[in-house]
Amino acid sequence: MAEAGPLRVSVVEDDADIRAMLREVFTTSDGFRLVNTYRSSELALADVGTEQPDVMVVDVNLPGMDGIEFVRQMAERKKGIQFMMYTVYDDDKRIFDALRFGASGFLLKNSTPDEIVAAVREIHDGGAPMSAAIARRVVDHFKQRPSAVPILEEHLGEREAEVLKLLAEGLLYKEIAAQLGISIGTVKNHVFRVYAKLQVQNRTEATNRYFGR
Repeated sequence: MAEAGPLRVSVVEDDADIRAMLREVFTTSDGFRLVNTYRSSELALADVGTEQPDVMVVDVNLPGMDGIEFVRQMAERKKGIQFMMYTVYDDDKRIFDALRFGASGFLLKNSTPDEIVAAVREIHDGGAPMSAAIARRVVDHFKQRPSAVPILEEHLGEREAEVLKLLAEGLLYKEIAAQLGISIGTVKNHVFRVYAKLQVQNRTEATNRYFGR
């Protein structure tokens, strides 16, 4: 069997210093290949016809078109790209708008290079990594909504448990969606609720906590 190629990453970040840091992270880390870096959403969208990355690391607070709108438009134009939001912000509206429009993870800019690399790998493997502060906001969001299912209840719902079981088996979002007959967006929603209920950040932690591994 041929070995899989390097994980292809592009970066959309307007701050030159942060962009340079991310460029160094992905050019010096084993198993990655940096496809390109962009200082704006508009430049990244204009380059949509060239080589497609596996994962895009996208700043939320970009000048002009912000990162959330960029993800919405890019997700419509190019299927198969995973998006990790990378930002100093952790307010509820930005988090849930980003997730609704196609983001698969949300990382704060105080994350270390190792955490960035691990999060991008997790997204590519079908996970939904969140910084601990983001996971806390997701938990708090559902706790404050009386009409919602209690987010910290002891047991997962039947569908959530099904999704977690398939995640534990190594299936990707699209494979879970096909097996359960639901959309990829619905799979993502279940995953984020599972992570919030279990107060974890990735599929490995969720599997270990729920199945006691």
